[in-house]
Formats: sequence, structure tokens, C-alpha cells
Amino acid sequence: MFISLLFLFFVAGCNNNSSHDLNENNSSGNIVIKGHNFRGLHQGNGTVKDPDYKYSMYFDKDGSFVQDIISSKGFSGIFTEEGTYTIDKNGDVTMNIDRVTEERFNDDSDLKRGVAPVSIVQRQGDTLNEAEDHLIKIENKKSYLLGTVNNVKLYPTNNQTVSYGKHYRREMKKYDNTNNKFSDHGFSSNGMDTPMNAIAFKGNKFIWRYVYLGKNADKDNAVMAVFQGTYSYNSKNKVVTLKIADQSNSYYGNLMKLNGFSYIKSGSPLAGSKLKLRYIDNSLLFISNKFKSWKMEDNYPDDSTQSQPKYEDYINSYSVATFNSQMHKEDTEKSSVKSKFPTKEDFANWVTDYYQNERDEPDFKVNDLSEGGRVSVRDSLDGDQTEKSVVYGLSYSITTDDSDVPDIGRAVCITSDGKIYSGHFNVLDDDLTQAYSDYSND
Repeated sequence: MFISLLFLFFVAGCNNNSSHDLNENNSSGNIVIKGHNFRGLHQGNGTVKDPDYKYSMYFDKDGSFVQDIISSKGFSGIFTEEGTYTIDKNGDVTMNIDRVTEERFNDDSDLKRGVAPVSIVQRQGDTLNEAEDHLIKIENKKSYLLGTVNNVKLYPTNNQTVSYGKHYRREMKKYDNTNNKFSDHGFSSNGMDTPMNAIAFKGNKFIWRYVYLGKNADKDNAVMAVFQGTYSYNSKNKVVTLKIADQSNSYYGNLMKLNGFSYIKSGSPLAGSKLKLRYIDNSLLFISNKFKSWKMEDNYPDDSTQSQPKYEDYINSYSVATFNSQMHKEDTEKSSVKSKFPTKEDFANWVTDYYQNERDEPDFKVNDLSEGGRVSVRDSLDGDQTEKSVVYGLSYSITTDDSDVPDIGRAVCITSDGKIYSGHFNVLDDDLTQAYSDYSND
């Protein structure tokens, strides 16, 4: 771990734990330790193994200490430690760390500007690492304190070292406001039967089930995709930055059919590595020019228990892997039939019009309608029966209700390839099939 590098400053003497004689004096020689602050600098070679370190340390009169180490030029981080110390008869200091806060930043610029860390952890007790969980010795050189490995000199200063508790609370608040701002909240596009276009947050993670429909709602021009990753929030400009860790393919088709995981065509993923949203009045507005999106609202900004959707639910139902595996391509020929006859009633009306006008059957009447299923059909009257999936089917009669002659059962059905079968035995009807072809090409 990177933190172990920092404690090279202290390692020498860590195995010499026999020197514990207390000295109640505040100083030894010319330097005053108790109640004073010290600062020092280590200039590294600009690598992650040897970055620059700025040390700030305060030895309280009650026997406690705080040390703040700022790392840059190779590794951007802050390490803040708190513990107890003793001064032996030679004036050397022996320190024991009780707890450590480790912060990491994207780069030195973020570190310098005081923005929120990208990660922050606190270790104490059994969670202290090997470089922290032992006694540490600093030599007293009368006018300064010396770290015995990299020879960092700590000189007295009037600059105050941070308070461990206050520093931790301040940094955690910045982290939460940046990375946990929307935890347990969900945002969705209103005015829809179901919140298909919606994003859910948990901690610093998000999942966005993206859906958008073009201006012409009658066409199959909707798109759906899923994005997952982490996010950060800038409270100054109200921008939420989504860092994409995983994303699905893009799927296109009818809006409601996409909701049922059925698509007409698929494409490559929509997003790059980042997307941006602006947070205004409990709503998220997409500000990227990569593609378009509806506004998403949080209807319960003050009550995360009611805010929807929930991250856990979306991860279980719409994670990228799950979403990609559930999507299936729609039969385009069947889709073509339904584009001409969106409902079984539309198909029945067309068949009725054909029989009454083209075949001069004024008493033609539809008795029953069906959608989907499989039917036994024949390509000719003396041909073999085969089972085929049909888009729509109907039964009909061609006698009047008061006729003394009972009508035999007759049917008409259409398959996804546009073929129509009719009659008692569902024989391929060339005339009806041609009539549908002419109708669909109009």
C-alpha cells in the first residue's frame, strides 16, 4: 500500500522498543517539544514510489500527537494520524499511532484546490497496516527532530497542525457531498406509464436505464441502453459527472416493446467514459451532446425511503450483463404485419372489407378473434398439414343469423411472412395473400 511509503520516515528504531523512560520536562536540550508544532519536507523523485511529502506535526502537552502528511508529485494524497507519544531521557520521541485517515485525490491540482477526495478511509486498532501498527522513534537533534531513514528534518513552526477530528469530519462532509449526494435516491422521467428512463444511486455508484423516443412516436424510433459506474457531484456548478465503468449495447425499436426486452436492431454503446447531468430543482438535466435524454425528477428529495427507483432493484433487473442477455431481436416480418395491422381488430376489419367487397359476401361476419399461437395449415388442399406461428387469426361465417342452413366453421389467419390461410382446413389463400401484399405496398 502507498501509505507504507510514508512511514519510511519513521521506520528506523521501530524495533528498539526498550527505551520508554518518561521525561516530564517539556524540552530536552534547546528544543521544546510539548505543546509545539513542527514542519518538514521530503523532496522525492516525482514517482509513485518516491513522491514529495510535506510533514506537519503537533505534540500536545497531554501526551497525544497529530501528524498531517501531504503527498504530491507522484502520489496525490493526505495521511492524517493521531496517537500518543513519550520523550525518553535522551530527548528522543517514541510515538504510537492509534488511528489514521487516508485520502486519495485524482491529481495534484485537486489536492491543491481542496476539492473532495475520491476516496477516504479511516484505520484504527486491528485495521492499522503493518507500517502503522508499531512504535515509531524520532531523534532529537536539539534544534530539530530527525526522521532516521530519509533524514527529514522537522523544525519548530508557528503554523498550526490540523485537528484530527475536525479534519476528518470536514473531509468526510466534502466526500459525502461530492460522492454520496444522491445515495438511496432515484430520478425518473415523468409522464410515462412506467419509469423506463430512470437513474438510481447508492453511495457513489449509479445505474441508469436510459430510454429515449424521437419526435414521431408512431415509428419504431425509440432507443434503450444501460450505463453503470460511479459518480461525483460539484456543488458549485451543480454538475453530476457519471464515470462509466460498464455499458450495454444500444437497442432500437418500439418503445413499449423495448420495455419488454424486444428490439428491431442493435448498435454499439452510446456513451464514452463520462456523461454529465446538471442538478436543478430536484431534477437531472442531460448536458452532453452525445445523445438526447428526457429530464429526470426525484419526487421525494427529502425522503430517500420513498424515492424511486431503488439501486438494488435496478441492479438485480437491469445490470448491463442481465440487460444484454434479456434483449432479443424481434421478428421483423411479424413486425411488418403489425405495422399494417397494429391490433387483431384492424386485421379483422380488413378481412371483412375484403370478403364483403372483393368476394361479394355481404353476410360475412367475424365470430372470434385471436392473437399469436400456432395453427395447423396446408399449402394446398391435398397437401400435408404443418404447424406455423400466426400473428392474428379469426373465425367467421357467411350465412345470415336467421338462415336455416348451419354454417361450417371457417377461419382466416396470417403468418409473420404475410401469407394468409383460410377455410375449414386453413389452406393457403393465394388471392388473400396477394391482396395483403398489394395493401402493404400501398
